[in-house]
Amino acid sequence: MKAYKAQKVISYWLVGLIFVAFIGLQLGRIQAIADYNYTLHELLYLPANIALYFVPILFLLYVIFLLNYLIKREKRGKWGFKKIIIRSLVVASIIGMMLIIEHQAQEVSTGGIFEVEEKLHEDRNYYIVIEDKKVKVSSNEYRLIEEEQTYLISFVWNKRTPEKGKLETIEQVNQ
Repeated sequence: MKAYKAQKVISYWLVGLIFVAFIGLQLGRIQAIADYNYTLHELLYLPANIALYFVPILFLLYVIFLLNYLIKREKRGKWGFKKIIIRSLVVASIIGMMLIIEHQAQEVSTGGIFEVEEKLHEDRNYYIVIEDKKVKVSSNEYRLIEEEQTYLISFVWNKRTPEKGKLETIEQVNQ
């Protein structure tokens, strides 16, 4: 029974640490927090940095205690429906968080002085074209931006879809 209790405690720590790290990563991406207090913004990444070191160790310990428990118990098939559902939900949420983090790791922020080549209005979305990238803008920004004008622009795009982006900031450059 010691192996079962140890495995259960480690699983709580493992899941808790992963969820706290994920929430910290998501909150750290909010620009308003960085604008309000940059120290707080940096502290939000602390759980993710801690998780980077402790999650592999905790996972290894979890597997060791789980195997030890299953070997001693000799009843490998009787976990119960409730435990299977809970473990499936935990695994699915961890996989989902890993996919979100991996997608966000592919994001690139680009900034500089660009000339707006073209303005597009497709369905209910507004875009400007900058160096063959369709950058999504709000309807207000779309109305204020003029084609063939130079702007100081910052936008985010994903390496998987390099032809699309999302506008972060824009300022007109006086010439």
